This record gives sequence, C-alpha cells and structure tokens, in this order.
Amino acid sequence: MLLLTMAAFTLASCIGEEELETAPECAIISFSVGKITSYVITQQYDKDGNTTDVVTTKTISGEDIPFNIDQVNGRIYTVDSLPNWVDLTKVIPNFICQGNVYAKLLPDKDLYFALTSGKDSINFSKTVELICVSTDGLSNKRYMVDIYKHRTNTDTLKWKASTSNLAITGESKVYSSAGNVFVFAKDEAGNDVSTVANSNNCTQWSAPATIPVDFNSIVMFGDKFYGLNHDGYIYCATDEQATTWEQASEKKVERLLASDKYYIYAYDGQHIIGSSDLSTWSIQGSEELEMLPETSINSISYPLKSNDQFQVAVMTGISGNNSNNGVAWYKITSEDDKNQDWSYIQVTPDNAFGLPCLGNLSATYYKDALYAIGSEAGRYKYLYRSNDNGIAWHPLTSLYPIPADLDATNGAASIATIGDQLWIIQENGKIWQGSIL
Repeated sequence: MLLLTMAAFTLASCIGEEELETAPECAIISFSVGKITSYVITQQYDKDGNTTDVVTTKTISGEDIPFNIDQVNGRIYTVDSLPNWVDLTKVIPNFICQGNVYAKLLPDKDLYFALTSGKDSINFSKTVELICVSTDGLSNKRYMVDIYKHRTNTDTLKWKASTSNLAITGESKVYSSAGNVFVFAKDEAGNDVSTVANSNNCTQWSAPATIPVDFNSIVMFGDKFYGLNHDGYIYCATDEQATTWEQASEKKVERLLASDKYYIYAYDGQHIIGSSDLSTWSIQGSEELEMLPETSINSISYPLKSNDQFQVAVMTGISGNNSNNGVAWYKITSEDDKNQDWSYIQVTPDNAFGLPCLGNLSATYYKDALYAIGSEAGRYKYLYRSNDNGIAWHPLTSLYPIPADLDATNGAASIATIGDQLWIIQENGKIWQGSIL
C-alpha cells in the first residue's frame, strides 16, 4: 500500500487538471469487463407466513455487457442498464490501449494508480475516471467510465404472447398506420397478399387479399404504401385496407429501397435515386452499389435528435456480396438537401460489431434505437440493438431477451414498432408484444 500510494502521488505530480494534447498513440480502443458475481438477499416465506433471508448468487457474463467508447467526449459507458441487484463494487475491467492506463483513487484528490487489464478490480458504483498516458509521458487522455444499472428491481423487457388467426407463410413486412397494423407477405398458394388488424386487437386479422406488387418491395412513404409490380413499375395502395393498387409513377426501377419524411428511394440499375413526388427523380448515391440489400430489405426513418427538420434514414438487409454480415446504409436528409448520397456502413476492424447476417432479417426503430431480429443457425438467439444509426449492433442477450418461446421451427418472424410497443409477428400466427421499461 505504501508503494502504491507513492506511485499514486508520483503520477499525480505529472498529470494536472489540464488535459495535454493527445498523441495518436494515446487512447483506449477497446473496453469490457469480466463476469460480475453478486450475492442477492431475498425473502423466503414458510407455510406460516414467516420470512427468512436467503442469499442467492447471481452472475452476469462480461460478454453480455457491451460498452460504447466515445473518443470525442472521453466517455466509456454501457449500452444497456444492468439489473439493480448487480454489485459494482469489485469489477475487473479488460481493455486494449495505446499507452498506459491509470485509475483515479478518490474523486476529490489527484491520486492515480496503474491499472492492469484483466487483473485489478475497481468500484464502478460511481463514475470512474481513467487516464491513458502515452508511452513517452508527454500526452494523456481522460475518460469518464459509467456502468449503468436500473434504480428499481424491474424486468427490462417483458413479452406478452398471443395466438391469432393470421394466415401467411414465410417472412413478412409489418407497418402501422392510422391505428391499424398491416402485414404484407405471401399466402399458402404463393400469392402476394395484405392483411390488417386493429392495433388494439392483435388476434383478429382480415382475410388475406391478393395484391399486384411484390410484398418484399413495399415501403411506406407519407401515409401510403408503395410497391413494385413484376414489370418494375411503382404502384400505390389507394384504399384504407391496402387492397386496391394503381400505378403511381412512369419510372421503371429494379428495386424499391427505402423512404423517409421527404423522399422515396429506389435503385434503377445504375444509381440510388430519390423522389419527393414520384415524378422527378435525382441521383442519391452511386458508390458501393454492389452492397445494396437484395433481400429482407428494411426501411427505417426517424427525426434527427438534435434537429427534427432533418431525417435519419437507414436501410438494412442481406446482400449476395457480403456473406459474413448483413448490410446497413445510412443517410441524413432534409427538404432542401436533395443531393446528399447514401453511405454504406463498412464493417472494419474498427467496427467489429457490424449488423450480423441473419436469416429473415427484420429491423425497426423503437425508443431512440434500432432493433433487429433474425435466425442464426436455425434459431432465434438474440435481439440486436444499435444506438448509433446502424453502425454498431450488439446482442442484448439476457438483459433484453427475445421471447423464450420464439422458435424458428415455427417459421419466419418480423419485428415492428406499434405505438409504444415492440411486436414480433411469426408466420404461424403467434404474436408477442413487449415494452422496454
């Protein structure tokens, strides 16, 4: 302890309150924690109503606790909040750094000790300050590290299962409009169909109605549905039940891709093109088109948090040119910004958490984040979440579980946001409704 204190005072003398200019080799580039074991006291009742305190050991794997590293603002924090019973007083961090890492001993004193990855434990019940010092000792970068947990003992995500009369086969596209939920899919005969239910009653669906467009192509633009017929022309649903369709554009395209508040987007074989009126089209992207989604295409849009006049548009799906991952594209647009290109989100060593290659991939936007599900090796394993507009995706595992009885052998499932709930709709008619508390 004496040597540790001397080291702490020595380091404190060369690191002041003012952060020095950071060299490129001075950074924490990866951060995780080891498993956290907690001893939880619960009360057990006997037959006479008397209580006894029972100590239960609970463990959360470090693999179930993803972190984000914000290099710009010097923050490291958990993607999800842990259950409130988790003991954060002795947590062992694992990190990869360019330089040496030191932890602050006391919040109100400039005392630091050298931190060894995978060995030294820290009390993370409050914000912890770490400093990465370059190997030459001339520069440093500070990080504030937070492991969040819930204040009350509540389940993070609860699912309610229902059985319905929904009659579809294979994957589907799900949209919500004017208090109704629309499902576009194929029927048992292989016809493209639409069916609708009131959002307050997920068990009763209308009889599937044949539609003249490929259900996989359907996007929602404004308050109407658009899809491609088999000749490549864009059709629009003209009635409230999305059963009557008419041609909406003279433009012939290969694929409908996405939409946002201002534009509908398509691929014409050479470019990504966009239109606000389905009459005049402009080029919205010409790079890396081989990575455009070909199947399981999901169109998602929402207002930019800092300015609701701008729209974030994300499209995800599966491309035949990327067998290791799903593909995600991203764009910010506004009514006056007509020429901003779509950008393909690269999966690189710096972004090891790209969208997985999932069977029957389905994605939605819910409570300020993107969520996705899909089958892996014949099973539905995880609910994936992205907090950065589709760049990094993390499996939520036991903290935000998928429904326990969601079985891939019962068919493809789609996820959608309906009101303030997440819905998972499976082709066998099973429906789960969940809320994140």
